[in-house]
Amino acid sequence: MIMALRILSTSHIKIPIKKHLLCIVRGVVSALHIPGHISKAAVSILTPDLSHIEALITEDIAQLQNNLSARNSSFHLDSFLGQWRQMTALRLQREDLESRRVEVTQMMKQVVTNATGSSDTRNVEDIKRKGIELRTQLKELTKLWWEIEEIAVTRALSLPNYLHCKTPIEDNTEVYSFMPEKSDLNCLGDCTEENIKFASHSRTAFYLKGTPANLELRWMQTFSKDWIDNGYNLISAPDFVRSLIIDGCGLAFNDQKEVLSLATIQDHGSLEKGNGLHLVGGSSLPAMVAFLTKTVIEEPFPLRLVSVGRCYQPVTGILGANDLANTMQSSSIRLLTVMENCPDALFQELVFIQHQISKQLEQLNVNVRIIATAARNLEPWEQYRSSIELYSSSSKKYVQVANVSIIGDYICRRLSIYGPDKEFPGFVTAQALSVPKLLACYLE
Repeated sequence: MIMALRILSTSHIKIPIKKHLLCIVRGVVSALHIPGHISKAAVSILTPDLSHIEALITEDIAQLQNNLSARNSSFHLDSFLGQWRQMTALRLQREDLESRRVEVTQMMKQVVTNATGSSDTRNVEDIKRKGIELRTQLKELTKLWWEIEEIAVTRALSLPNYLHCKTPIEDNTEVYSFMPEKSDLNCLGDCTEENIKFASHSRTAFYLKGTPANLELRWMQTFSKDWIDNGYNLISAPDFVRSLIIDGCGLAFNDQKEVLSLATIQDHGSLEKGNGLHLVGGSSLPAMVAFLTKTVIEEPFPLRLVSVGRCYQPVTGILGANDLANTMQSSSIRLLTVMENCPDALFQELVFIQHQISKQLEQLNVNVRIIATAARNLEPWEQYRSSIELYSSSSKKYVQVANVSIIGDYICRRLSIYGPDKEFPGFVTAQALSVPKLLACYLE
């Protein structure tokens, strides 16, 4: 026996209950898609492009299955394919009924215009009856279409990005390492607990004084200047974004482990309706993407942007005492390159960025390595990720202090971002600096 319960969730969950199986089916909510039954009460800000889905499920179904398997994704492909095909069939039926209804309306106009006797009156009644039948069928079919469309489209939006051909499938792969000959930390003599002060009310709230504070200012200034000298354009992005932008970036806007959300007060909107307000910081990916949403970029490619400021994200994992490597707020530098969506060109851009970041870190005379992240450890919006890590002597392991990701056209399709030729460009993004994480390793 199988019982079904529809709830707001992020995935399919199967719970065995003795001899029964409780199947909790995702109550899908998307900020990008407005269901037909509420379309009159809502304003569609944009329409995500899903034209590639049909080709994906008809021509590249094996590639899609391999993608999901490599990511260890819990996405139920078979059920989605059934829903998508049912939605497509209903759409064709709906278009046929709509076409026939238009024909009947035209026939009615002609008969009424040329009516002369009782036979024409009977024809009018027959045509009216036929029109009522078609209108009733269309109404019933439209209701079913809206239900299936809401499920199929929102599930299509939850499909992960393509994998880049250079992404490791099995395990993380080291692609570069740097070992300093000698460390000179005499200048860090006053980096005591008094100069890195954690607040008593929160293990993630802290402030810096003395040398750590000076290091933060120096790194933010010198690292950002280096990127500007390399052709990046400095922008000021917003600290807050709507759920639409979060969803467009492939993040779960209603998951407190992925993004910080404001309480539903006054006009801030509701997470349940996909209209919440989120604190991300101006140096985050969603903030920079919001700068480009629903835009045709006329600038010649590549367009390279850099944002310097705060980044806010939920704390994950088990918190240790005074843990600088896991803070909710950080001073950060975020890069975004908008360019032609060519896999080889995107990878070359990633190589250039990770090389520049490693050079900046090597000047600090620290132990650096670059890791190509395995597919199962990627975020849904990533095709490829390089993790730039420093060695932590206290934990005896490497800690990620920066990262570079290939996104491709995944976000552009969802948020209507076009290039000069009205084609979807590709993205390469990087968190080029996270000050607390760098401090955590550098000051040990």
